[in-house]
Amino acid sequence: MTEEDLIGGYWIGTAGYEDGEPAGEPNCMPFDDGIEFKDKETVYVETYDTDFSYWLEDNGDGIEIHFRGEELGIYLSFYIDKINEDDIGLLGKEDIQSEESCYLERQ
Repeated sequence: MTEEDLIGGYWIGTAGYEDGEPAGEPNCMPFDDGIEFKDKETVYVETYDTDFSYWLEDNGDGIEIHFRGEELGIYLSFYIDKINEDDIGLLGKEDIQSEESCYLERQ
């Protein structure tokens, strides 16, 4: 998984994400309403109509994606799985987000 894999198109949360498969309802607020990775550092978040910064990190247990909305005081972390070119899965990383998950499809 690289930033290049994410750039291009609009990503919409279509389901939750469990055991590598879509399952249930999307639960990764604010990203389930739609996001667009503009470049290797910036992602537009539809819910807030603003840009967040993001970065990928390989921690040895998997690839993490971190989002920071400076103006809103928001910091979120997920494990990210590349399912295929147009589908990714997010699993909440921190305790407060441990129940969150999203299956995102590129439109």
